[in-house]
Amino acid sequence: MMVKTTNVHGGNVHKASRLLDTSLDQILDFSANINPLGMSAKGMDAMNEAFQHVIHYPDPDMTNLFAITSELWDMPKEYIAFGNGAAELIYAICRLPEIEAVYVPAPGFSEYSHGAHSCGLPVIEYALQFDADSFCFSYPLTTILHDLNQSKHRLVFIGNPNNPCGTLWKHESRELIEVCKKNGHYLVFDESFVDFLGDDYSMRNYVKEYDNVIVVHSLTKFYAVPGLRIGAMMANPMIINFIKSHIPSWTVNHLAQIYSEKALQDTDYIQETRTVLKQEKEWLYKKIVQMDVLQCIEPSVNYILCHLDDQYSLEDMIQHLYHQSILIRDCSHYTGLGPNWFRIAVKTREQNEQLLQALRAYFTL
Repeated sequence: MMVKTTNVHGGNVHKASRLLDTSLDQILDFSANINPLGMSAKGMDAMNEAFQHVIHYPDPDMTNLFAITSELWDMPKEYIAFGNGAAELIYAICRLPEIEAVYVPAPGFSEYSHGAHSCGLPVIEYALQFDADSFCFSYPLTTILHDLNQSKHRLVFIGNPNNPCGTLWKHESRELIEVCKKNGHYLVFDESFVDFLGDDYSMRNYVKEYDNVIVVHSLTKFYAVPGLRIGAMMANPMIINFIKSHIPSWTVNHLAQIYSEKALQDTDYIQETRTVLKQEKEWLYKKIVQMDVLQCIEPSVNYILCHLDDQYSLEDMIQHLYHQSILIRDCSHYTGLGPNWFRIAVKTREQNEQLLQALRAYFTL
């Protein structure tokens, strides 16, 4: 039976559960990039204790969460805002005044463009550079600087790392920031996955120095709570006040607040995640590239972008895996990629081995 598996985003396990008539626990979801270790135990314990309090409205001031993140991120509370996931904040950022166009990477996270279109703003894409020899993407700094010097009042998005290809922003940032400031551009670093690497990779230190720099920070990926929905952003207080006025009251629910307060301080969980992920992403990458029909971008975080040899049909492979309750992310519709590109999350060793076994079986049919 052929089933439609293409979604705007990965992670639609509920649809798969219905179509395959199986439980959520039986589905191996490699289409969503979530911490393979699951939730923080300390966060879960706190959330379980707090469940009885959902009869009350959430704390609209998020007092404890602001205090904790202000210290952890070395950021004044006035520079921080929280939302119902990073996507809600991206949409609100697109409503900032005087923006004339939104400048987004290709390939890149689709919500940048969706947020722009929701505000009636034109989207201008800049193509990441692809090196076929080293099989990797990089940010085209010269092109970006030229484009931004020739324009005014853009909202500029840079994924750090980029989703879906994992490219990190490795250039000196100050020149780009100065060009943006001179021409009235807002510069947004989307750091939804940077926690998998650590604070040294973040651009948030520029927020306190420049009033046009914004950092978006997802808490759902690293802390494994996409179903709870919580994201953060850091920016100049004038921007923060604007954002807060354009998102609903009680946008972060009580359980998300309580869980995040504990999970953010769970240092053992954080360190174990980074240690396990480093081992697993390197192991899985080496195993995949041993398959002659697959080429892969070396991963920076918890996902790997792959290309299937043209002798195979990606749709057929996706269907084959789907009927074994294995989901992967079809990336063929991304600008800058095209047919036969797909993405897989890095999961536990046992789960990664199940995926590899299923792929090998498919290629020997």
